[in-house]
Amino acid sequence: MSDKITTFFDELSGSPQPLLSHVAGTIRLDIDNGGGTRHWLLDMREGAVEVTDADAATEADCTLHTHRSVFERLITGQANAVASTLRGETAMNGDVALLVAFQRIMPGPPVAAAAGMSTKES
Repeated sequence: MSDKITTFFDELSGSPQPLLSHVAGTIRLDIDNGGGTRHWLLDMREGAVEVTDADAATEADCTLHTHRSVFERLITGQANAVASTLRGETAMNGDVALLVAFQRIMPGPPVAAAAGMSTKES
């Protein structure tokens, strides 16, 4: 799997997530890399996220299936998890509130893109 994805999960698992302080549930992420699918389980409890390897049979409150390239865009702020699901770039089953909560801890748009959207001074 991509170094970006592993790094994202390592950092997520090792740091407090105040935006998830009232969230409790599990999300299984099924990330297709073209040669197979890697499964990750996120257990979100009161501002902490534990990330472990999973398999396709691991039950979760919410599952999200997507391609590696889409997930890399999600974790770099170039895409939005909810919007990607609505566009069919990801498939989601289960508790949509957990997907919305997970989206809260994703990075925002890259600075360069945000700067290009600001109004120019005269």
